[in-house]
Amino acid sequence: MAEKVEKWYPGEPRGKISYGRMILYSLTTLGILSGLIRLFFGLGSPITNLSDAYPWGLWISFDVLAGVALAGGGFTMAATIYVFNLKKFEPLLRPAKISAFLGYLMFIFGLFFDLGLPWRIWHPLIYWNTHSVLFEVAWCVMLYTTVLGIDVLIMALERFQIEGPVRFLRSIYVIFIVAGIILSTLHQSSLGALYLLLPEKMSELWATNAIGILFFASAVIGGLSVVTIESLVSARVYGRQPEMHILPDLAKGLAVALLVYFAMKVTDLYARRVAFFALDWQHLLFYIEIFGTVALPALLLTFREIRESPMGLLWCAGLAAFGVALNRFNVSLTSYGGYREFSYFPSLIEIFLTVGLVAGGILLFDFLTKNLPVYHEELIGHGEPSS
Repeated sequence: MAEKVEKWYPGEPRGKISYGRMILYSLTTLGILSGLIRLFFGLGSPITNLSDAYPWGLWISFDVLAGVALAGGGFTMAATIYVFNLKKFEPLLRPAKISAFLGYLMFIFGLFFDLGLPWRIWHPLIYWNTHSVLFEVAWCVMLYTTVLGIDVLIMALERFQIEGPVRFLRSIYVIFIVAGIILSTLHQSSLGALYLLLPEKMSELWATNAIGILFFASAVIGGLSVVTIESLVSARVYGRQPEMHILPDLAKGLAVALLVYFAMKVTDLYARRVAFFALDWQHLLFYIEIFGTVALPALLLTFREIRESPMGLLWCAGLAAFGVALNRFNVSLTSYGGYREFSYFPSLIEIFLTVGLVAGGILLFDFLTKNLPVYHEELIGHGEPSS
């Protein structure tokens, strides 16, 4: 195993990292320019391809729905460590919180550009529509982003050795743990329930009363997958040793989550007597989602050789993460294809803005992990924080 680790994690040459950063900076700049164009010229054609038939497109499907689900590593690892008392996974907690925080920032920025009047994004703070699912989602996201921001603040205070506020925040940290888990549970499921407002317009493959719990279960999968990917990729990029002493055990949890989710989907389809077998593009995407990105990685992760292989883990976690994103696209776009007479494909501005958000998130992750005490080896000798 030591030989595999050495081959897989040699550390990237300095020039190659700089070249990669140059690409990320270019994509981020392109995203910023696209955002400015959208703000100055509005949402109409040809800036975006959104319409009355498709008022929610790429920015909602990926930046919001998929982004939130893939940012589930924060609450997932917090529950694993503090609720289930699996302390051995603590080295994965801080990177998970950083990636979750950046994922929620991507959610907020994506939503900002999708709103017709983005400067009113703060209105849920004072205009309370307690009967609205979006109102509940807005408040949960605001509060949970604040919790994640406090986590990042604690790391920053530790970086500058400001001990007083750190001790105070650690003394009340249990409040943030409980709040983070509850808030995540609420809005992850509510984002799914939002699509039940008009279930008759959706494909029956996804229009189910169980969509809330299915969204939550898939967010757990997304969180575990991204934590695994982040650990493996960051170890390669920064020349660190990967956490291969705990990642195989985390992969077991991911396999269980995938199997549970698969059983939930199959049970739901059977209970609703859905016509499962058909030859059309909606069913094709559904088959890819359920068999290619749920059943397949779950099956592969049952093999010890794959769980203990960095490349095997990366492929399985990548498939699972892609499946979560595909599910969000299927629910928000594919499921409405049979109802609408019009088609939708994102414009270049929509694509550039989304790519820019992702590139900017990677750059911020790189900056934070290099300037804050994030990785476990950086904390040895300084006292392991309770956060």
